[in-house]
Amino acid sequence: MFRNTYQSGFISVFSARGSHPLQLWDVHLEDDGEIRMIEDIGEGDADCDASNHLCGPVIEMTCSNLSQNYIICPTKWGNSSLSSPERPSLGIALPFLYFTLYMPERTKQQQKLQMNHVSIEVTVLDDKLITRRFRCSTFQSTTSIQADICTFPLRLAQRPRELKREQLLLPPSAHDNPRHTTEQEDCQPCWNRICVHLAEYTKKAYGTQLLETKHIQIHGRRFQLNRVYFADKQVSEDELPHELRLCK
Repeated sequence: MFRNTYQSGFISVFSARGSHPLQLWDVHLEDDGEIRMIEDIGEGDADCDASNHLCGPVIEMTCSNLSQNYIICPTKWGNSSLSSPERPSLGIALPFLYFTLYMPERTKQQQKLQMNHVSIEVTVLDDKLITRRFRCSTFQSTTSIQADICTFPLRLAQRPRELKREQLLLPPSAHDNPRHTTEQEDCQPCWNRICVHLAEYTKKAYGTQLLETKHIQIHGRRFQLNRVYFADKQVSEDELPHELRLCK
């Protein structure tokens, strides 16, 4: 899709602000799966305070079957078979991939039953022309590297009741640090700006160089999504263009 496009700065593949937010995405819903547009976090979560509000709308995905409900980019442009290998490649070579998402608070019982989890899978092509996959999820507890897939935990930041945080995912080798925990006193869920350093992960996991990102797939029982975009360097919130910033 973007392979023949000059790539620099930022490339957005999802924005809830747009008139057609999922234009580049296929949606696969089964059973009770649902996607809806809401104006801000306050509409979707009655327990959330006003400081969690964003500038503009978000989409919310809810379902009971995590594995069978997801969105995937890019779309097949009318091909109805989502499992078909003809899905085109995004062809994006920028090394940093960012997601802005929010998940409501989970009780210990919900965590035990794998309720309200989210999983992000990114398919890339390396300089050996081998397709690799990186999958991070809130239910994954350890890092595993296999020939075609690397899986590791996704640890979403929580915040004290007054502050917001952004989180940078740790390199795979550091994910299993037992000192990292999401059980924090007097904290609540917050909007996370998740950064996946695709070039570094490809090099550390497989000893190869990233050529391009092919696909992005997101599963979740309940989450809200505001942005998905690529960047040519690691950037702070203050360095982002206004339209990509997290909060008001």
